[in-house]
Amino acid sequence: MSALNGDKARFHRDRKKKIARRGRKREMLKGLAEPSTRAVGFSGAKPKAVVA
Repeated sequence: MSALNGDKARFHRDRKKKIARRGRKREMLKGLAEPSTRAVGFSGAKPKAVVA
């Protein structure tokens, strides 16, 4: 059934799912496109070797 034929509850639920899925995908792609800020405190120094 289509939205015009009375199955509006399912149609609207599926429509909301699709819109939410698109939004999550856009957020994910936007996050992947930005440079990572995770390693803010990382100085780039190598760890010292442990002498046993």
